Amino acid sequence: MAFFSWQFILFLIVSLVIYYIVPGKFQWVILLFSSAWYYLAAGNLRTCLYVIITVLTTFFGARLMDSIQKGTDARLKGSARANGGAAGGAKLSREEKRQIKSDGQKKKKRVLVLILLINFGILIVLKYGNFVSTNINGVLSRLQTGARLPELRFLLPLGLSFYTFQTMGYLIDVYRGKYSAEKNLLKMALFTTYFPSILQGPINRYDDLAAQLYEPHRFEDMRFREGLLRMLWGFFKKLIIAERAAIIVNEIFNSFEDKRYAGFTLFVGALLYGVQLYADFAGGMDIVFGASEMFGIKLRENFRQPYMARSISEFWQRWHISLGNWMKDYVFYPIALSKPFAKMQKSLKKNVNPEFGKVFPSFLASFMVFVLVGIWHGANWKFVFYGLYQATFVSTETLFEKPYAALRRLCRVREDTEGWKLFQMARTLTILTIGRYVDVVPDMSTVLRALRATFSSFNPWIFFDGSLYDHGVNERNFGMLLLLILLVAAVDVVNERGQTVRGIIARQQLPFRWTVYLAAIAAILVFGMYGPGFNMSSFIYAQF
Repeated sequence: MAFFSWQFILFLIVSLVIYYIVPGKFQWVILLFSSAWYYLAAGNLRTCLYVIITVLTTFFGARLMDSIQKGTDARLKGSARANGGAAGGAKLSREEKRQIKSDGQKKKKRVLVLILLINFGILIVLKYGNFVSTNINGVLSRLQTGARLPELRFLLPLGLSFYTFQTMGYLIDVYRGKYSAEKNLLKMALFTTYFPSILQGPINRYDDLAAQLYEPHRFEDMRFREGLLRMLWGFFKKLIIAERAAIIVNEIFNSFEDKRYAGFTLFVGALLYGVQLYADFAGGMDIVFGASEMFGIKLRENFRQPYMARSISEFWQRWHISLGNWMKDYVFYPIALSKPFAKMQKSLKKNVNPEFGKVFPSFLASFMVFVLVGIWHGANWKFVFYGLYQATFVSTETLFEKPYAALRRLCRVREDTEGWKLFQMARTLTILTIGRYVDVVPDMSTVLRALRATFSSFNPWIFFDGSLYDHGVNERNFGMLLLLILLVAAVDVVNERGQTVRGIIARQQLPFRWTVYLAAIAAILVFGMYGPGFNMSSFIYAQF
């Protein structure tokens, strides 16, 4: 059930009507039934077992850790009475208290590790099993051993990475004592499968989302208006911009070797792929957030004007924010603050240089995180390279922060000028565009050939001779795409200043609002790209 199919629109309308008709205490039940229905309609019945395993293991694992913690607390409070009565019993020594706490923490850790292994094991086997077996078979073939591993091909459940990261984040938070475990299995199932965000995120946090899911909501006209406008904006970006850019991108990169595309032609294709990716993913997020707002539930933002970033690290603070925050809280900090890294930092400070010892462990932890981010994007060696590419720029910003600052002072760069800020944004966009080659072509060898073709030819005349209109769209559609890109940029500028265009429109009088609604719907129907190759269920990030 694709987001922009009539079936989804009808499903959403029926769900909203029932949601606001029933008593508030039963609204979460309607959300649960809606989520289950959507998952079955959009996914595959055979893959539901994996989601059920995640719900059950997460729920009972968290409850068990809660039980262990309560047992530990009871021992600490009751031991004095057990030793000699409430009045005159001997108090526990500091060492005894430490031992009781240590024993409880070890038990909780065993439970945590077991549940993490089960769920990340499912993720790794389903998503990367075939990739690993194929590469091992390649090595065995070269060694001529005659042995061969079976190829592993599985149906991937809908939203596998997103719901796994979401539930495992919840489990880790319970282990850390951030909050108590959820006591209702069905509510845990709703948190895992909440239908607006199951397809492509965001990766929600329990303390942000759970209370909103379970508490009653009254119909709020303003919130409903803003949700509807945001959904329309998402459809607009996906169907009119992303799908139009995709035609050009596919034509350039699918046949660049046959038609000898090179130089700026390929670079423009990569730039437009960045546009396509943003309009596709951010457009999908707008639909997710808009639908959720209609139910009175506000999700954490997943994008914050990413192409206005002035560095690669800032870009990743603005792009897929929920993934970046998840990696920071559950991967980066545990690595950077671990005992081995503390020992490394101490040794480097003593034996190499105090400043180097201070920044190198953070550099290394950041590098490891971004390699994982690359691998998260897909089971292919090109994504390993993508992770290494991004990790290099993000990590070296920390490692060489002071030398970079000294170089700017030497060159007398005024960092507060608009010209310098624009240069930083253009530099960041260029670095990102080169990285997009990894994503847009099928394998690493093709990536290298495309990059070689780009930098081995200088052909700026393509911007003037009309050849840009020979890649699947005519001059009219190409011009429309450029105007729409400027429109999105203008909206991002407004959002960057702390306002929202949809908020401004939602506060206008009824005739103006309905003019905007109808104009947006007409534009989507008339100018949306529904030609050959269009797949209404296709979102780029849904595959992750």
